[in-house]
Amino acid sequence: MTEHVYKVVELVGYAESARRDGLLALDEVTASIEDPFTKKGLQLVVDGTDPDLVADILEAENDAMRKRHSAAVQPFDKAGGYAPTMGIIGTVFGLVHVLGNLDQPATLGPMIAAAFIATLLGVASANVVFLPAGARLKQLSQEELHARSLIVEGILSIQAGDNPRVVQEKLITFVPPALRVDADQAKSANAEKAAA
Repeated sequence: MTEHVYKVVELVGYAESARRDGLLALDEVTASIEDPFTKKGLQLVVDGTDPDLVADILEAENDAMRKRHSAAVQPFDKAGGYAPTMGIIGTVFGLVHVLGNLDQPATLGPMIAAAFIATLLGVASANVVFLPAGARLKQLSQEELHARSLIVEGILSIQAGDNPRVVQEKLITFVPPALRVDADQAKSANAEKAAA
């Protein structure tokens, strides 16, 4: 079961608590929330912040995170683009050295082979290290933004006073169909996770 399902169950639980005891009842819950983003959103709701302002603040958080993640990915993308070029430059320097030693035919083969190693290293480092690392960071960023979108939707639904069943139906759309489970299964799994 994915973390998204646990987050859906967690937010539906908050919706049930708010529906039963009022939004101020969530004030007690916020102290125990580990995720700072969820905690901040619920605290804004408990404090009576306007829904549009809550959405703006949480989206500003997401934009800032998106920029931080983009800055972290950029060196890997740049290195992936420059590494093959640097390899070719190394090969050209190696071949210049080869041309300077044409009077020694016995050494030409190993020198040419050594020259082409630079291209191999440049292309390999780009395609085996830098570009895959950048792609993985982008994927992790997209997953986190997706999870945060789920949280924003849940918090705004709680603030609007939506029925917990409606909140669940809204939030379950963020979970891929193959990973969706019955709400009762998710609640029992979440209870097991909390007990562990």
